[in-house]
Amino acid sequence: MLNIGDTIILEIDEGNEEEKKRFKCRLVDRVKEFLFIDYPINEKTKRVGFFHDGTQFNASFIGRDQVVYLFQTELLARKKGNIPMLVLKDPGKESYIRIQRRHYVRVNVSIDVAVHPLKVPFSPFASVTADLSGGGIALILPNNQYLPVGKQVQCWLSLHMQSGEIKYIKTTCHVIRIISEKNSPREKACMQFVEINEGDRQTIIRYCFERQLYLRKKGIIE
Repeated sequence: MLNIGDTIILEIDEGNEEEKKRFKCRLVDRVKEFLFIDYPINEKTKRVGFFHDGTQFNASFIGRDQVVYLFQTELLARKKGNIPMLVLKDPGKESYIRIQRRHYVRVNVSIDVAVHPLKVPFSPFASVTADLSGGGIALILPNNQYLPVGKQVQCWLSLHMQSGEIKYIKTTCHVIRIISEKNSPREKACMQFVEINEGDRQTIIRYCFERQLYLRKKGIIE
């Protein structure tokens, strides 16, 4: 599941969501319940992170099955070898949270989306999502905006990650249906990702989990 050479993302919360920092490292070795990693690099500053023993992390990695796994860990010690390493606690496979590729987490979130035609002509437009998952989006349509149901369109998504980095993702979407809701003056288009880079999909999945953890922390969802 977690193999030597795999990339691990470590998150540390220093008091509030805005100060959460993300670090990237690599699994160098593992012995029983101990994980040996190289020194983590801050994704935003590209500098090596320094931590006290006992520091708590939220960790995640992508398995060989291309599924995202989450777990909690802490810094136990430092170790000298061919390269300097940190020793993390491995809570065990039973404590890993596995995200099924066919059961993507969907979160209510508003992100910017630009929509362009492929084979069926219509005027390109920009809007925002009502929700997002690793499998697709529900897009809020501008008033009187046409979108070809059953056809494919091209979308550009803008994701603001917790690290402060902005990820731009290009994908081809299949327009499944248009929904009209009584409590909303705007229609929504349900769209499925049909052509998307797998790395981009994993970025979306990670974004959804960051958002879900944020909403849980604020008590908005359980």
